Amino acid sequence: MSILNGPRLNFWGGISTDVSVPNNSPTLPNGIATSLDLFDLTTSTVAQQAQPYSDEQLYALINAPDPRIGPDSRYTAGGWNHYGEHVVAMDNALISSQGTPGNILPEGDMVGQPVYLLGSVVPGTGQGPYSGPMMVDLDPTATTTTQIFVGGLQIGNGDTPQLLIRWNTVCSSFDVNTRVLEPRSMDAPGSFHGSGTFQLTFPLSSIVSYNKNSAGLKALIEAPGATGIVLRFVMFEMCPTLTTEQLNADYAAGQFTPNPSIGRVIGTLATAYADEPQICPAGRQLINADENIGSVAYAEVANGQLSLDMVNLIPKQTFRAKRDDITSPIGPNANYGTVTIAAGTMPLASYTPSDPLLQDYYLYGGIIDIPLNTTQTQQVQSTPLCVSAPGNGSNPALSAPESPYRVYTDQRNTYLDPDSKGVQVTLQARYLGAAVPTDTPISITASSISLYEAAQYWDFLTFPGSLTVPAGKPSVSFEVVPKAGSGSLAGFTSLTYVINNNPACQTFNNFRKYAKTDFGIPAGSAVTWEQAYQHVLRFHYLAFPAMSRYIQLNQQDAVMGYKQAILARISPEYQNTTLYMSVVRSMSPSQRALLTAYLTGTPWQP
Repeated sequence: MSILNGPRLNFWGGISTDVSVPNNSPTLPNGIATSLDLFDLTTSTVAQQAQPYSDEQLYALINAPDPRIGPDSRYTAGGWNHYGEHVVAMDNALISSQGTPGNILPEGDMVGQPVYLLGSVVPGTGQGPYSGPMMVDLDPTATTTTQIFVGGLQIGNGDTPQLLIRWNTVCSSFDVNTRVLEPRSMDAPGSFHGSGTFQLTFPLSSIVSYNKNSAGLKALIEAPGATGIVLRFVMFEMCPTLTTEQLNADYAAGQFTPNPSIGRVIGTLATAYADEPQICPAGRQLINADENIGSVAYAEVANGQLSLDMVNLIPKQTFRAKRDDITSPIGPNANYGTVTIAAGTMPLASYTPSDPLLQDYYLYGGIIDIPLNTTQTQQVQSTPLCVSAPGNGSNPALSAPESPYRVYTDQRNTYLDPDSKGVQVTLQARYLGAAVPTDTPISITASSISLYEAAQYWDFLTFPGSLTVPAGKPSVSFEVVPKAGSGSLAGFTSLTYVINNNPACQTFNNFRKYAKTDFGIPAGSAVTWEQAYQHVLRFHYLAFPAMSRYIQLNQQDAVMGYKQAILARISPEYQNTTLYMSVVRSMSPSQRALLTAYLTGTPWQP
């Protein structure tokens, strides 16, 4: 069972991600020979080259128009949004269909209800939430390490919503695909072409309340074998709200307005069952053979239905006509001609470009259900699937064959403290959606995922170079431990897993390791404001100025005045919430210890 097999609520609408981006590169401006080393992102400090500059000078450099010449010159030297709070917000995301596989209809008691992701409530008091979910990059320079920390979910408005969930969890992007074909470039980062897919699971125990008279909610929550609710959503057509001209004018006028990225969201809420992955889809995987697109679909067969999550498989032809219009109908995907779904040589279903499931795919979560007879079911269970289309006009033929083997893990992003003993990683291995029929090898390699490509920034883990999944077993586990003597090293790395020598269906998980340091401060001495600011707060003051809307991080009296709030927010109690300081998880344990010693007047003990 999976998100594709049980009851569903589908929704679509707009979404906003208000991330701060100057830390996307350690240099300023990014990409020119005379760039200034601004940040050491491995240690979350201001780089040595930038130390002589004042805060005011560095702010002016970050917010100046991008000095590069050519088509890549956009926004400011520090990027398209310096003043974001990292909040993720749904915009008029409404449930658009509900039902069970084979009977999903754009009508029902939940259709039209708004869907919201929530921030965390205050630990211990339950007050709030005071902000929303937080988007966080484990490695700010990479494109595959994005996470969203979430505190719950709500359907409906008012004091008695249709559904209220409180649960601190995190979802990670597991698919980054090409989602928009045209234009080739626009006044936006190149990511406007792409999509990011996220999944998270809420256990039944996290449900605070729900409308027990709602047929749609009862179907999800009270389904036989239900263990919770799973949410899968895709964001795409993302671009900054303001153009380069508008943002530069805003900064020149001293407004310093946040410039969130806005776009579309398509999602599905479904019943979660035991032994399913929490943050990625179960089931089989089809991969678009066009390497310039590389999009994927997921498939499951159960109860006489083949269900395919195709929301990302076929790209959209053009970006929306109006930049800030993210709530009008999304429109159809690109026309590749009649789309055929087959198992081996056996066609299972075909859809013309005018078919509602292709035209209005977003109303149904991008999921297609195909009824199967006994012969077809046997064929599907024993033969790789394929989605194909002949092509149309400038769009070439579409071919998305199933990769028979698949490897995946819930451990997408992992943080390692310098004293960590390591972690156990569990890999799921599948052949045509079932356990592997023969002993199957998985190779494991480590590599840089960031601009910090020197070995000392990523080669800090010990792990086996390969594993074997025994026949009939669905998973295999192994230990990842920091290399001996790597306590003082900080950086980012990625472990890549390839099953049965098939790179097409590889997966990976990312690691950030914090450094252990005494900052050159003698043990037993009193920590000064200058030390706390230079080693901890200055980086955050420059990279995330939105924090200073609440606490002026460069003002000693302001920081000390919020002493209790800061101590609470850097404590382990807040670590898994959207309220953690900093929300981007950039403070190392050593930095938190130094800040604690300063705020409490405790003699420094490294």
